[in-house]
Amino acid sequence: MKKCRFLFICSFIVLSFLGCRSDADTYSQVSLEQTKYFSPTSSDSKDNFSAQKSTSLKDLEGSLTIKTYWDENMDVYIQDFTALHPKVSIELISPGKDKILSFDDYHVQTSVELMSGNCADIVETDGLSVFKFAKTGTLCDLYPLMDSDSDFHKEDYYTNIFEAKELEGRLYSLPCGFSYNMLYTSKPLLEKAGIGVPSSLNYKQMMEMQKIVMEKTGETPRLMPGLTPYTFFSYEFPEYYNVNTQTASFLSPKFIEYLRLTKKNIPIQEENDLTRIGNDDSFLSKDYLFCCFDVSGGLDIYNFLYDFQNIKAPVPMVSTSGKAYFRTMLDYSIASSSLNRELAWEFLKYYVSEKEVPNTLDTEYAEKYAVKYNNFVPINRNNFSNHCKFSYAYFLPYMAKDKNVRWKSGDRDTMVDEAIQLMDSWNQQRNAEQAEGDIYGALCEDLNNYYYMDLLTAEETADKMQNRMTIFLKE
Repeated sequence: MKKCRFLFICSFIVLSFLGCRSDADTYSQVSLEQTKYFSPTSSDSKDNFSAQKSTSLKDLEGSLTIKTYWDENMDVYIQDFTALHPKVSIELISPGKDKILSFDDYHVQTSVELMSGNCADIVETDGLSVFKFAKTGTLCDLYPLMDSDSDFHKEDYYTNIFEAKELEGRLYSLPCGFSYNMLYTSKPLLEKAGIGVPSSLNYKQMMEMQKIVMEKTGETPRLMPGLTPYTFFSYEFPEYYNVNTQTASFLSPKFIEYLRLTKKNIPIQEENDLTRIGNDDSFLSKDYLFCCFDVSGGLDIYNFLYDFQNIKAPVPMVSTSGKAYFRTMLDYSIASSSLNRELAWEFLKYYVSEKEVPNTLDTEYAEKYAVKYNNFVPINRNNFSNHCKFSYAYFLPYMAKDKNVRWKSGDRDTMVDEAIQLMDSWNQQRNAEQAEGDIYGALCEDLNNYYYMDLLTAEETADKMQNRMTIFLKE
């Protein structure tokens, strides 16, 4: 599952840094320049850190059940929340943790429980068709809970993500984290071809630029590492259906053109080279024209500190209609059948609330903060910016030891602040969700018959997808 794989990679990177103790001085102290990034407290003990920076002193009590396929950080949030509110008890149901259920079976089981009214108070709805349950009244609209809570301030959050997930002005699931794609472009190849980079890129522009570069330079760069015929589909398929009108338009000439272009211009065999830039951009000198990366904060800050020789500044990847898509990585909903809606909301509010930043290099709390609290791009804007600053200050002593890294000249702290402002502006530009729900896999089966098996024409593929989506929307 994509979400679990990404979590593992992030955890591995951070734990690798935390576990490097060959130099005792690496993590035993922070320079005066770096300590300004940590929030002040009266003591260096981790016991004085509050996991929630500002929490109400409500005397909460009651019981909750939470069902998630496998949110490996949920245990931490439950422990912290019940420590703040000792009269609250929480039961966690996580069938994916020990592989009791597949992700597909989790969807089926959870769907049945929601429709029967016999489900947990809080349910992970990532990957589920939230609009179907919303229209049957099985999920709560979260906006009234937000609006009536004086301790919740929308301006502290990426409300554009909320708005993009609305259904008829209502919000039925709370996105806790999200991610999206940006593109680096080969500087040497573009300069040799004499062309520039537009402010954003879609798949047609990328293929057109590749064609121009090949014609003008004589080079034969591949388009992008990890490219498959499906790569751009998640950016295009949301353009061809509407949940509010329950209509689909896959039979349009535009979508058929998409099918033909991607089959003609993208290699059928998947490339095994899934290169990310890291601190080595040499593969973009002439082998590839683009490199796609996920914005997730934290260690991404180093992309702005390295002195890359072969790449242009990144631009957002968008759909052909210009939509700036994002993927929500964790979504939680409150079931309408819950008898503890207000308590459920208090927990979800805590889950996404601003967390205290460590003021010392205590590895236990630092691991908790870096790995548990801030996966992906947090929906809370301060969590995002604080985590970027923390990652910079915490990992710099280790990163600076890498002799293979070329660092940009100039004031590094200023570059960090500017990078955070830039990424924050990217985050706020997201305006549509890549709804990779249970229908996405079914549509990819049709694409497989077209791209790989040659069993269908472009028109036949579009027709099957049209029928499949129409049935799905009207179920």
